[in-house]
Amino acid sequence: MGGLREEVTINKKAPRQSGIELLRIIAVTLITAHHLVVHSGYPLFNEPISVRRLFFQMCLSSFGKIGITLFLLISLWFLVDREQTVKKSCRRIWLLERELLFWSFVGLAMQYVDNPKSVDADVWLDAIFPITRNEWWYATSYVILLLLLPFLLVGLRKMGRQIHKKFCIVLLGLWGILNLVPGASLDIYINVIGFVYVTILFTYYKWYMAPISNKCAILLMVVGGLIIFGWNLLLSVVWRIWNMNPDRILNYINPVQKEWALPILAISFGVFVLFTRLHFSSRIVNRCAQSAFAVYLITEQHYFRDEILWRYITLGGIYRSRYAIGIALVVVIGIVAAAIMLDFVRQFLFWRTVDRHKGRLFEWVWDRAWRIVGEGSARKVTHFGSWPSMER
Repeated sequence: MGGLREEVTINKKAPRQSGIELLRIIAVTLITAHHLVVHSGYPLFNEPISVRRLFFQMCLSSFGKIGITLFLLISLWFLVDREQTVKKSCRRIWLLERELLFWSFVGLAMQYVDNPKSVDADVWLDAIFPITRNEWWYATSYVILLLLLPFLLVGLRKMGRQIHKKFCIVLLGLWGILNLVPGASLDIYINVIGFVYVTILFTYYKWYMAPISNKCAILLMVVGGLIIFGWNLLLSVVWRIWNMNPDRILNYINPVQKEWALPILAISFGVFVLFTRLHFSSRIVNRCAQSAFAVYLITEQHYFRDEILWRYITLGGIYRSRYAIGIALVVVIGIVAAAIMLDFVRQFLFWRTVDRHKGRLFEWVWDRAWRIVGEGSARKVTHFGSWPSMER
């Protein structure tokens, strides 16, 4: 996500593309809007059909999924054309882990002050091992993708354009078209398989296809948006006529707006293409974009999310107002801004401490670890090489 900032700048002297940086902020704002609805527990489908209902219904799924896909596309944009090695991937993970640990321990400390009895062994393990324990599912999936990427990119390069193209067609048929069937059991969302799926599709576009035009990008956005909106509207009407169970209606809505669904990919890719062509420079945008990933971490850290944020900011308190949509937008933007300000504090603390020699500890650990591995391998080869003479 946005906190995966190392890949943003190809080198420190090159100016950052503020169009892409602005897209990071928009992506995390969409995700925050999704969280406002999905974590509220509000019985949205019990409300009568209206523009307000449809807006929050789309927040429930599609807005957040678009934001997630945008984050992944931004990361891939800076990764797939550069040589990836296990060491580079581990260094990115090392730097990412520091940020995860910071926010997980801040959440742990606040939870302990608020309610010490609620801090059990599971809470401690979540704080100490946020990636392994899947404290933030996106971060965990992204880390796994980073570890696979050096091998995945080599394999995709070696298979060549034609086989890569056929691979994409098969995947689009399997996880694109067939997965649109309501109730289909071909789910790949919220795990690294979905990340690999998008990587395979995106690398084919970037390596072999001519860049699509702005008109084509807008068409993708319009078609994807109409499919999602029309599907939501149609099923809402059908649900009201047939008095369907809300859980069942969600099962039918999800195929067109869950992670990596074709309409979601179409909208996200179209938006991404347009923003990559926005060439401007803004220090404010670039500065705020550095904290985009932190907004996700803060708003999805379980204590912040359940006990502080969404306890006091509830959809039920917003929905009844005639200005519900406007209020929700102001609330979401306020949350994003507040989280960015909090991360500025974290960045200052890191600047004064662990970032004074950024990556030096990793290099030290990496060099010694490989030295041990190398010496062990050499001893093993020498030992095995002595067997024939011993037998003779």
